Amino acid sequence: MHAFDRLVTLLLALVLLVAGAALCWWWSGEPVAELGGRAPDLASTSAARDVVAAGWWPWAAGIGGLVFALLGLLWIARHLRRPGVRRLTLGGSDASGRLQVSASRAAGAAATALAAHTHGVRSADGVVVRDRGQLVARLSAVLDPTADLALVARRCDEVSGQLRQVLERDDLRCRVELRVGR
Repeated sequence: MHAFDRLVTLLLALVLLVAGAALCWWWSGEPVAELGGRAPDLASTSAARDVVAAGWWPWAAGIGGLVFALLGLLWIARHLRRPGVRRLTLGGSDASGRLQVSASRAAGAAATALAAHTHGVRSADGVVVRDRGQLVARLSAVLDPTADLALVARRCDEVSGQLRQVLERDDLRCRVELRVGR
């Protein structure tokens, strides 16, 4: 997909550069004789003027613009990154079957355990995302202003380790964001 994107981008850039250079040359008013007389009617705009004056031109231009706009929106939609990971394959998977778990529920359970068993943590939630090619469990917790940060940090390490152990994923990284509530 990346190679295709790069190829299309390169071709589009070349087309735009050539069209821009041609328009700049046409705008400059340089005589066609500079081309060696090979294309004497190249600078004539009568054919383009006739097409633009035709009755069907506004409709064709409008439909063409709509098609290009929809293609652009489709291109953007296909390239939006959805950072969330839906399912994770567990370590016990083999040729006889595939063991999977809902990534958001696993991270949510870890966040719930952090909130329920850590004094000073009001609430927490979690999600698993792909961040720069790595699998990351992002836990976010809201703390009481009087929470013991050393205790909370130890519990965050414990919960992160338990999540990696339960999922049997050595490639899983954990990031915990702590915010102090009012």
